[in-house]
Amino acid sequence: MVALSDIFVPLHRIIPFSNVEGQGNRTSIFLQGCKLNCLYCHNPETIPRYTEEAKQVSLQYLYDQVMDAVPFIRGVTISGGEPTIHHKKLVPLFEAFRQKGLTCYLDSSGFFDFETTKPLIEVTDKFLFDLKGDGAGLQTLCFDRKNQAGKVSEQVIPSINHIKPENLARNLQNLAKLLPLDKVEEVRLVYLNEFYDAYHLLEKVAQLLKPYPNVLLKIIRVHTKGARDEEGLACFVPSIEQADKLAAFAKQCGINKIITIY
Repeated sequence: MVALSDIFVPLHRIIPFSNVEGQGNRTSIFLQGCKLNCLYCHNPETIPRYTEEAKQVSLQYLYDQVMDAVPFIRGVTISGGEPTIHHKKLVPLFEAFRQKGLTCYLDSSGFFDFETTKPLIEVTDKFLFDLKGDGAGLQTLCFDRKNQAGKVSEQVIPSINHIKPENLARNLQNLAKLLPLDKVEEVRLVYLNEFYDAYHLLEKVAQLLKPYPNVLLKIIRVHTKGARDEEGLACFVPSIEQADKLAAFAKQCGINKIITIY
């Protein structure tokens, strides 16, 4: 068995005490690297897999940092970036935390290979699960890795499909697999106009969430602060009235546990 001191991951930052990264007071660990390139990302510096700012740290270092916060925390949330790209390395860390009675959460985009990630899923208590949208517009919104500057163009729907439809559908497919396992605490949708049909998406999500009334839906009205192209993104920000209307529609579809964040 490999020791925690011999396994290294790229660390962006640690927040010792957070009450917005899952239930209860938690330590939040932000790892470096993400396969997506969301135009509205509020911490785009975490997207590259390696940067000069991110430091390689051992799992033992992360373990020690978290244990310094005990007994004032309920658990740990690993975020990013996208934490599942480090799925093999996180398994022994989660096992060590769970032995100490700490809950282990993942803050994920949901675009991961389920079977490959299954060992990590098994030792994860809950997912904070992002809905990125639905359909071809996701290619521009989240999958254009060549757009490193994060510039928002007028071409919302690309003329050529660069991403396989089955890969675009992976998000909802993974949510459907996690829900019966009682692995989802909240589902979040960053709501913005034109890139996808939010109403059509929530109809699909409602069918998945109806049997699980305790799962929270967060509708987050997109904000431009921290985005790489604040000016370009501004015209896609929905009004407060539009956000309220979408939340009302979600309730009509049978989702009862909803929070709208403006």
